[in-house]
Amino acid sequence: MANALGRIRGRIEISPVVVLGLGRFGASLAEELTWHGAEVLGMDSDARPVQECSGFLTDSAIGDTTDRETLIQFGVHEVERVVLGIGSDLESSILTASNLVDLGVKNIWAKADSDAHAKILTQIGVHQVVRPERDTGRRVAHLLNGRFSDFAQFDEDYGMIKLSPPNKLVGKAVELERLWAKFNVRAISVKSEGSTWMPWKAGHVLAASDQVIIAGAPEDLERFANC
Repeated sequence: MANALGRIRGRIEISPVVVLGLGRFGASLAEELTWHGAEVLGMDSDARPVQECSGFLTDSAIGDTTDRETLIQFGVHEVERVVLGIGSDLESSILTASNLVDLGVKNIWAKADSDAHAKILTQIGVHQVVRPERDTGRRVAHLLNGRFSDFAQFDEDYGMIKLSPPNKLVGKAVELERLWAKFNVRAISVKSEGSTWMPWKAGHVLAASDQVIIAGAPEDLERFANC
């Protein structure tokens, strides 16, 4: 297998990304990275996803990611960022992650399907572990359960929401410190109709058509949204 990285090096302006495992997570991630202008190389042990993703990947290959020599031939050891999208096959995920650590990849991201899986990957030396199914479930639960139009969680006790102002705050100039004292949340940004997102300044009178971004613990954000 020829070194894929060598074939594209002459036209790369940013560090390429290698995605190992082209299932739903790996394929959607690779496509999104490509859309944003990144050079993306993908590998999977199954020919079908490789073929399906070949239209947007810079280069692709069918190969066993648990085999160290296969990864070297693909040029994985020469890139700084690798995403391990194998989740359901625990053994393949762990062996591949171990190979990536041994090859000295500087920035390894890996998908995990359980807390135990995530713990093992972290212990091996994976730099960032993501739980897409869990995180998506949490996000949808918040969107279904509250008045949020969008929700992002950055830690167990910290996230941000986008929503229309609660009815009790419409037509009022909300004091930022009072908002913190009452709800334990921070007002980050506001977007008025026909305008762009701006920092939330003291004295801004909220309209029903406004959109606001608020930060805080998920339970405090829910309490604020339903005030």
